Amino acid sequence: MLAPVLARLDAIPGVAVSRTDASGRFFWLALEEGADATQVVALAGGALGEASRLLTKAQAEAQLAAHRRGDPWLAKDEVMTLSFVESRILSVRLAGEIERRTGLTPEEREAIAEAIRLELIACLERVHGEGGRRSSGWIYAEWPAIAGAAVERCSQPVEPVLRRQIADLLPTLLTR
Repeated sequence: MLAPVLARLDAIPGVAVSRTDASGRFFWLALEEGADATQVVALAGGALGEASRLLTKAQAEAQLAAHRRGDPWLAKDEVMTLSFVESRILSVRLAGEIERRTGLTPEEREAIAEAIRLELIACLERVHGEGGRRSSGWIYAEWPAIAGAAVERCSQPVEPVLRRQIADLLPTLLTR
């Protein structure tokens, strides 16, 4: 989860605000006037871990150019947006796969997509509220429960026989 990482970066003396790109791979630190950049970089490296590194000037300029063209960079209070977008994309993808394998009608596909989205959002909001997780792998452990709740949520218009088929299939669709 990115919000706790950004909160740690924001707490570094001299950091005005930290942001991340939508992938969570890059962090942008805006410094306060008069901040000691060398000290901020050292402290940020500690907050991000030993695998972190500064971008080259050309790499940083490419990231900033993408931002100027509209590539979003989000602060800690904005990163939940990524979870909303990911939930929508994942729910549509998974519902499409279920449709392909089971022959859902468009109405049934939309019902399961919406149920998946709602259950994913509820889970992600809870995890964000708890302060996040150290690794994104946590979702795989929780996925069977999320999938089960989604199937329960879409009792209408999906018939019981098809719902059982979806209940067997959906937990298997999100894998590492």
